[in-house]
Formats: sequence, C-alpha cells, structure tokens
Amino acid sequence: MIDIFEFTSNRPDFIELQFLSFKKNLKEDFCMTVFNNSKFDRMPEYQGIQDVCQKYGIETHDVEKDDDLIARCNALETSCRVFNSQGAYSNPNCAGCYAACYVWEKHIVKERGNICLLHPDVFLDQLVTLSDYLKDTPLCFMPQTRPNLGGIHMHDAMVLADMSRLPDPGSINWWGSRVNGVLTDIGGQTFFYLKVHSDLNSTLIQQRFTEDDPTTDFHPSEYETFSISEKPIALHYLRGSNWNYRSQAYHIAKTEWLKKRLNLEIS
Repeated sequence: MIDIFEFTSNRPDFIELQFLSFKKNLKEDFCMTVFNNSKFDRMPEYQGIQDVCQKYGIETHDVEKDDDLIARCNALETSCRVFNSQGAYSNPNCAGCYAACYVWEKHIVKERGNICLLHPDVFLDQLVTLSDYLKDTPLCFMPQTRPNLGGIHMHDAMVLADMSRLPDPGSINWWGSRVNGVLTDIGGQTFFYLKVHSDLNSTLIQQRFTEDDPTTDFHPSEYETFSISEKPIALHYLRGSNWNYRSQAYHIAKTEWLKKRLNLEIS
C-alpha cells in the first residue's frame, strides 16, 4: 500500500490520465490525494480540478496560506516575496516551492506508511511496485545538483519514503532559492537534510531527458523517462504547468502523443 500526494494548478485532464495510469500499472493498492493550488493565481482552473477528482473518488484539499510557513519561506527567498501585493504567487517557482512545503509540512509528515510525492504530469507506463524500492532504505528520490553546490538535493518530481522509518521528516524543507550561494530548483533546501542524514543509503531515481524526438509531431519534444536501477518506471510529460509558454497547439499534439503512449481506456 502506498499513499500518493501531488499538487496542481492546471490541466485537470492530467489527473485523470495519471490516476488511470496508476490503476493500470501499479501492482499494489494506492490512495491518491490531490492538493488544488490554483485559487491564488489560476482560479479558472479550480473547479475543473475538483470535478475530475470527484469523478474518480480522489481526495482533495486546497493549498492554503499559512502565515508562519509564508514567513519562513520569505526568510529563505532572496529575490521576491512568496505572494505579491495582490495576493497571488510572485512567480511559478514560488508557487511550486510553497505548495511542496505546504503539502509536506501539513500532511505528509503525519503519515506513517509508504508515500509518494509526485508531479501531476508524471505517469506510470510500466508495471511496478513502488513500495519495493523502500525495502532497503526509507528514502528514494531524484537527485539534483548545480556547479559548486557541494552535494545533491531532492527534486519533488518523484519522491518515495517510508515515513515510519524516515528520520526527522519534519526537518525536510522543500524551498529552493540559494544554497551555499548557488541558485537551486524546488527542493534545494533538502541539501541540508541529506547532509545531516548522509547514512540513509537512499535509492536514486534516474532521469533521461529527451530534448527532441524525431518520431513526434511536436517540437521540441521535451519529455523525460524515470528509472530505478536502470529499470524504466515512469514517463514525465515535463513542464505541464506551461511555465515556458508553449502554444496551445503544441500541448494538444503532445497530449495526444501521451495518450497513445499510455494506451489507456478513458470513459
């Protein structure tokens, strides 16, 4: 049994595809919880996310503003405030960082079983039992680094953890910003957790980025495959939040490719 947590602010159709990909390929029971992160700057997407979750019986919660958490995030962020003067996220990076911190701190740390923190545009396309990767270690994650960082940090695209064995999970901070003077992505601050708990013997998830695939009819293709111990387990649509402003036509073509690749029966 594994509990899956994700946050999203757009693309309700991805929730359906992701849920069905787990039903098809995950060889263990699972429970999915979606955190709706759209009400501060993408309110038109809010109800669509709620409707898809209701259709499939997926538990939902709103990402909420928590004054104490916002203050701590602002103390780490060197370039802006988490929320601007209109109450919206200052930028997409703040939206992702804050939601990851909120979901982890307010919900995941209370869990005592196996969990998966996942991006909403990651889909299982191979038969797999995710809990198997937590038999020998309480933590399995995707590492990221930067020149001169001096180590690695966790990326929130896919994280597996056995919360009953993970030491001091409340000290994990998913904010990005600067670490050792180096600008990092979401999860940059987890660098310090990994330094303190260097004996965890964590299993690492490998990313394989395809910048352009000549067999697709959208370019650049920009997708990833995730593997553990060189066994492919998942497909990452990548940049599903559209922070890089691809056209509607691009995403229509890419989504059709995704559906064919997953080979799902959608009612």
